Amino acid sequence: MAPLAARPVALLVGGALSLAAAVPPARGPVDYQQEIADIRTCAESDAFPQQVALVAGEGGGRATVSRSVACFMKIVQDMVDEGEEAAPDAVIDIPLPKVDSESLSIIVDFATNKVRQAGDQLQDLKFSVVPRPLPGPLHETDGVLSEDAAFMDQVAEDLNRLFRLTNAANFVDCPTLLELCAARIAQMLIGKPPKEIR
Repeated sequence: MAPLAARPVALLVGGALSLAAAVPPARGPVDYQQEIADIRTCAESDAFPQQVALVAGEGGGRATVSRSVACFMKIVQDMVDEGEEAAPDAVIDIPLPKVDSESLSIIVDFATNKVRQAGDQLQDLKFSVVPRPLPGPLHETDGVLSEDAAFMDQVAEDLNRLFRLTNAANFVDCPTLLELCAARIAQMLIGKPPKEIR
């Protein structure tokens, strides 16, 4: 995994997010089975407290979440691997300097919904498998869960919010959400002439 400083970040161009900069580079397909295994391993780790406080760098947002929810972000998994053991009842702060409050809330909602659907031990954890190239709208694409398509439709109502979320998902390294964001952006670009995209 690339160090945090090497991860791409969207650029503000003339006060607006640059589309080209907002779309992260292709990383190759997500290994969903490995992703599920990593989340389960992190969630079962005794080296990390049962709850963590995710602190947004912009807007002062703060969300106290269960370890299972926090483990959807590889940045948290890395902290589990590298950190010292903490008391199970402690709540530690995890600063997310490149994540705004609204994006943090959306990421937490996404992970919380996944944990709720999967059950206590994450035994039924499921992710959308986004095909490449994207054949059409997310809600009509085989492999994309209907709840994920609906979630992304709601997020994409505001284009700037979608771009900020894409950057935030990239920063916290939540590959499943990042795939959905990139697919939703691609879906918006399908069939548009270059002049309209600029």
